[in-house]
Amino acid sequence: MRLKITYLIIFLFTAFGAGATHNRSGSITYRHISGYTYEFTITTCTKTSSDADRPELQVSWGDGSMDTIPRQTPIDFIQAYDVQINTYIGSHTFTGPSSYIISVEDPNRNSNILNITNSVDKVFCIQTELVISPFIGTPNNSLVIEDCPCPEFACLNKLYCYNLSAYDPDGDSLSYSLVPCRGEDCLEMIMPEIYEYPDAVGGGTMTIDPITGTLCWDSPQFQGEYNLAIKITEWRNGFYVGSVIQDMQLTVKACNNDPPVIKDVSDTCVFAGNQVEIDFVAADPNAGDVVTVSATGAIFNVGNNPALFVDSTAADTAVGTFMWLPNCEDATNNYYNIIVHAVDNDPNVPLEDLSTFRIKVNIPPVQNVNVTPSGSTMVINWNPSVCGNIDHYNIYRNTDSLTEAENCCSNGAAEGLGYELVGTTTDTFYIDNSPIVVGNDYCYLVTAVNSNGVESCLSNIDCEHLNFEIPVLTHVSINTTNPSTGTDTVKWAYPKELDTLSFTGPYHYQLYRIQGYSGTESLVLTTSPQTSIINPDTTFEDSNLDTENNPYTYRVELYNDGILVGSSVTASSIYLSLTPNDNQLELNWTESIPWNNTSYEIYRETFAGSGIFNLIGTTNSIGYVDTGLVNGADYCYKIKTIGSYSSGGIVNPIENWSQEVCGSPIDLTAPCPPELFIDGDCDVEETYLTWTNPNNSCADDVMSYNLYFAAFEGDSLEFLTSFNSQFDTSFTHADRGSIAGCYYITAIDSAQYGNESEPSNIACIDNCDGVYDLPNVFTPDNSGANDLYHPLLPYKFVDHIELQIFSRWGDLVYETTDPQIDWDGVNLEGKVCNDGVYFYTITVYEIKLSGLVSREFQGNITIINSQH
Repeated sequence: MRLKITYLIIFLFTAFGAGATHNRSGSITYRHISGYTYEFTITTCTKTSSDADRPELQVSWGDGSMDTIPRQTPIDFIQAYDVQINTYIGSHTFTGPSSYIISVEDPNRNSNILNITNSVDKVFCIQTELVISPFIGTPNNSLVIEDCPCPEFACLNKLYCYNLSAYDPDGDSLSYSLVPCRGEDCLEMIMPEIYEYPDAVGGGTMTIDPITGTLCWDSPQFQGEYNLAIKITEWRNGFYVGSVIQDMQLTVKACNNDPPVIKDVSDTCVFAGNQVEIDFVAADPNAGDVVTVSATGAIFNVGNNPALFVDSTAADTAVGTFMWLPNCEDATNNYYNIIVHAVDNDPNVPLEDLSTFRIKVNIPPVQNVNVTPSGSTMVINWNPSVCGNIDHYNIYRNTDSLTEAENCCSNGAAEGLGYELVGTTTDTFYIDNSPIVVGNDYCYLVTAVNSNGVESCLSNIDCEHLNFEIPVLTHVSINTTNPSTGTDTVKWAYPKELDTLSFTGPYHYQLYRIQGYSGTESLVLTTSPQTSIINPDTTFEDSNLDTENNPYTYRVELYNDGILVGSSVTASSIYLSLTPNDNQLELNWTESIPWNNTSYEIYRETFAGSGIFNLIGTTNSIGYVDTGLVNGADYCYKIKTIGSYSSGGIVNPIENWSQEVCGSPIDLTAPCPPELFIDGDCDVEETYLTWTNPNNSCADDVMSYNLYFAAFEGDSLEFLTSFNSQFDTSFTHADRGSIAGCYYITAIDSAQYGNESEPSNIACIDNCDGVYDLPNVFTPDNSGANDLYHPLLPYKFVDHIELQIFSRWGDLVYETTDPQIDWDGVNLEGKVCNDGVYFYTITVYEIKLSGLVSREFQGNITIINSQH
């Protein structure tokens, strides 16, 4: 840190004394002309008094060709800051689809740039990438930069924020990032040897919002000039389509000024055709400072209906006004971004505040949605949308819902209220002939969708129900559970709104049954003809069924004088099933019914065979878990459903029973795993393992453990041994010549079920460094002492060796892989070696947790043989 401070101090003495040379900022943008021809605009900010003025620039087109482009006139001089904005415009025709890097290099950067080493000798380069591709649709135009940073000033130890005010004329999305400035050959300058980001040198924190592009430097701490580069990337439907790099210079100066403050304005959504007028107030904390409020954004420049911002300049407080009358073509799923600028007139360092405001335009709601029942369908009508560019209408339906949406800034508002899309049409009416149940209310809303996929806000909601002109099933309830003599009770309501002047009778019903939920129907009942629609029976007990193993589905038809009037929708019995687990039974049931069940009562038999069922719980959803049971004991259950139709005139509540089902809990749940700990002793070559007993924390039925082991890290752990008591929570692994290895342990519950837990944590331990040394003398003289050559004992953690022993003339006399060696001094030809010095090379393969690790060394051996 001290070196960096010294570096800064040196530059602070020179930053304002040396004459700046030339380039301060620049960028390249383009627009499509025709075919593969594009027009490019190069904008630079340079020092007016510099000797390095550029009336023309050389451009590299990225296809191997270059052109020289003259500067446009007049030049925009900003005399108060000794700078000028230069514009160069030229066109180029490319050979075909590809990605092209367009760049401009100029040898002169300013001198004394604090974050660029020896900046006066560094090349200034700006570049843009153009993507020509048939897959991106309309040929791309680059983004437009409304605010040229020429010049930019920040105050020492104060917050500085800036925005290039870029927008994309094609409506592509933009993202922003800080990148290193570019130098020779337009390559990024090497970091940190040549380039560092400004805050790395000048202190504070510099950030850029990747979405809005607002750059902020929170409290720079060193005066001087800095250069930075902002990469602006274009995205079309999620695909990269080009980028522009803006190189810019920022001067930090000491000042007493404070920036103006813009009062926040919340984002908003509006309907096409509604006038928008919003004031933006900016106040300057320094009394007497003059504030100017303005705004930038694509909304002021793109399309046939641009918005208007009335700028304002006033002392202390200024009020700028945003005005717009959006039309239907302005409706979009995205927000329009407006960047509001407030800048003061401080003569030393003028400062700016920025505020990003978003506005979304939506299609107005469809009006006067009206629903009319017609036979077994619903007819929905509405007024045409006030927008003429409507592609289609979406029709949404829900059962018995009048919930209204409060706003429509977000997409998918209908689904969020529980409505489902039932159809689309280009007309202003729709006939819903999807399954509709007599007895339920159905609510509808409509949205309009334009050719860009923008969906309007929600219409009014209207609800209706079908006329009660057909029978309606109300009960399918199981009376008796039996595999052969079970019974169902089926009930239905007669059609109270039947036109008896048109259908004069006599009347009768036919009831049909399906085993399960689909399949072939069987006629199970035909009632006797009756002259009054009220008189025919509406209850039937269906017998001799397998209600223990099957649900049954029913449908009833009404006949007038032998001619079918109409049929109900189907309804099934509720079918209950059990899933056993440890000390519990999970109850689940299925049903296929036209009414809505809102509550389920769970009944359990007092004791097996008693026939007395008691209420043990209630739920509003399908599924229930009965806990605290005894494994192996028998339990029997049945369910009562409670529901209703949503419209009136039908029995309420509707109550039905499931079949009775019995089961026994069994332990299918493995216990939680133990926690394993490891230690070891290299001297005695033992590994010590201990683990926790899950019965003391998260289980209650652990009875034994299995231990798994791998000698090397990364190998599969295999079963090593088991422990038959929950209290066996330690183990010493010995007598294997190593302590290295990895272990995990599992817990096992009762012998009856034998559920094994998930593995514990894997615990590993490594060997200490191996011990293996060779002596340099031995005496193979059959004296009984030192007759065999072997390593110094004891040696540790050696798997094998590769030993070769040579004579002084380099002849191999002995070799082995046995760590014990035990050489008797006889050479490979079976002859006793002469006395003298011999040399060896050895590779020792030591056992480590990671595997066998080799260690090489050399030495010599002196043989002294008294037999010679």
